[in-house]
Amino acid sequence: MSSFGRVYVNDTPQVSRLVRTALFVSDLDRSSRFYKQGLGYHEVYSGGELTHKVAHALLGVPEDSAIRYEIVKAEGPNFGMIGMFEVKPSPPRVSRASAGVNIGEGCLVLLTTDIRAVRDRLVDMGAEIVCEPQRLVVRGTLPGGVEMTGPGSLEMTCRDPDGMLINLIERPVGSF
Repeated sequence: MSSFGRVYVNDTPQVSRLVRTALFVSDLDRSSRFYKQGLGYHEVYSGGELTHKVAHALLGVPEDSAIRYEIVKAEGPNFGMIGMFEVKPSPPRVSRASAGVNIGEGCLVLLTTDIRAVRDRLVDMGAEIVCEPQRLVVRGTLPGGVEMTGPGSLEMTCRDPDGMLINLIERPVGSF
């Protein structure tokens, strides 16, 4: 630790775990419903309009843009939140291939205790299913050179209303 109370790991300033992901959305109300009703991010951490010019600079949008936002979270600590930002006039959409993924594209990875129930709820909400639930077995090497082969996990991918890729992984109750 330095004399100013800053924490360093291997001479690098320490950074926390992910606090939130920020998504630019075309329709805040539609995206809010998707993440709240479809994925269970029921708690609203913050929301409203951003009018301060620093917010515009941080988000990389013109100062005369109107910005509505909502940050949602699952119950528990304020980590892993999803911030949704609707900017008007709307910025251009990211150009992506019709199939597959693109360099620079993100993917939200979330855990669930019942992947099929979540899948059905998302389909009812009009989500695009990219890959139906399937068992993924991963083989790899753990720190110390220990070879690992797990039983695998049930996983699927879909896209949110604006095309953000979401990977869902089923885990037992109490494991997260």
